[in-house]
Amino acid sequence: MNSLGVALASDSAATVNNGEGGKVFNTADKLFMLSKRHPVGVMVYENAAILGVPWETIIKMFRRQLDSKPFANLEDYGRALIAYLDNNEQLFPPALQDRFYLRSLETLYAALAGRVEDAIYERIVEGSDGSQTPSDIARELVTKERDRWASEPEASCLKAGVGARLTGRFSGEISTRIADAFGPFRIESDTMQALYDLARLIVSKERIPTFALSGIVVAGFGQDEHFPVLQPIEIGEVFEGRLKCRFGQVRKVDCDNPSVVVPFADADMVNTFLHGMNPSFELRMTKEMADLVINLPDAIVDAMTDLTDAQRKKWKKQLQRESKHAIKSLSEKVDQRRQEKDLGPIHQAIANMPKDEIGHAAARLVSLNWFQKRMSLTTETVGGPVDVAVISKGDGFIWIDRKHYFRPELNQHFFDNYNFSPENHGARHDQGETPNNENTKVRTRAKPRRRSAQRTD
Repeated sequence: MNSLGVALASDSAATVNNGEGGKVFNTADKLFMLSKRHPVGVMVYENAAILGVPWETIIKMFRRQLDSKPFANLEDYGRALIAYLDNNEQLFPPALQDRFYLRSLETLYAALAGRVEDAIYERIVEGSDGSQTPSDIARELVTKERDRWASEPEASCLKAGVGARLTGRFSGEISTRIADAFGPFRIESDTMQALYDLARLIVSKERIPTFALSGIVVAGFGQDEHFPVLQPIEIGEVFEGRLKCRFGQVRKVDCDNPSVVVPFADADMVNTFLHGMNPSFELRMTKEMADLVINLPDAIVDAMTDLTDAQRKKWKKQLQRESKHAIKSLSEKVDQRRQEKDLGPIHQAIANMPKDEIGHAAARLVSLNWFQKRMSLTTETVGGPVDVAVISKGDGFIWIDRKHYFRPELNQHFFDNYNFSPENHGARHDQGETPNNENTKVRTRAKPRRRSAQRTD
């Protein structure tokens, strides 16, 4: 983003997760107008659906309901979308909510049981003395996972006590799923209780399990805003009619922050480009250097045989203090260098880019991440054509590059219906839509550039 507008770029890989497993498709639409009349867009990442309902369907239904209603602030559009999903039994019937809750438990328990099995195998390979039984290992891992969830803050967006009510109502089904996943390990009562606690905690806590996570990014301009704003929202499942969600940090362009770059989902290569170093490698290197600097003084002092115990203790304390100071100083110098040589110049360049250039820059960052995935042996969660849009205060939502799952020259009726408005019979379109007349038909029937894809907005 810069003062002129915000560029949104998305690949076409989307994960569909039904609670039993996920699949990646490379023809999905993940970038949409949130309003045909106002400069607001929305981008989707992680799961492509909520409780099996595609985000594409949800966004277009919400857009129809929103119509021409403006909001003063960009954040209000995100809140309106969440309000639309709350208590919406037409989209999420109670039976569907319950079914996906139980599927989530199956996914959670299967993952934990897999970790227990891996831990047992590792101990066998390492030649363990056998003092820990499979039941002990299961207790250790499940208890640690339960405690990790218990330390999370409560979800303020849900009804009080919803987790306890669900575990009480489905106690029999939960027992069955625990037995299916952990039966071979012969778990004891305290492990069983920890698993019941997890069934409650994954609902009541603010944290959203990875397998249930959908992310949306609402970006653009509110009616009273002159610079672009970006609002990320993490969304989980629906419990007792209420949508579990968590609003992320709002990012704005202003005089103090003339440009903003925010990657979502798989962003290792984008962060590597921005920061000049792979984040995972940097974290590992920092840890190794800290361990070296902190432990080295002790090794040096221990090697000095002519020191008394009191002198040895004094020197270790002093050298440890100096070591911690050296690590802090090194970290500050690295951050300063990064700001001067990497982040600073990039943000300065983006701040001065025209609208089309920020669109192309966003697309290339996505392509960079795709190339990294392509050159690795991991699952390609980034791929397919890259859709790009630029949103500005004056021009609204403008497509820079976009795929279609159909041939436009064979589907003139789609564009006629898309542009039709009951109020003006399709004669006026504020978001760059061409009026429905003879000239429109001539232009839209011109042979377009064809790209493989799945859907259109």
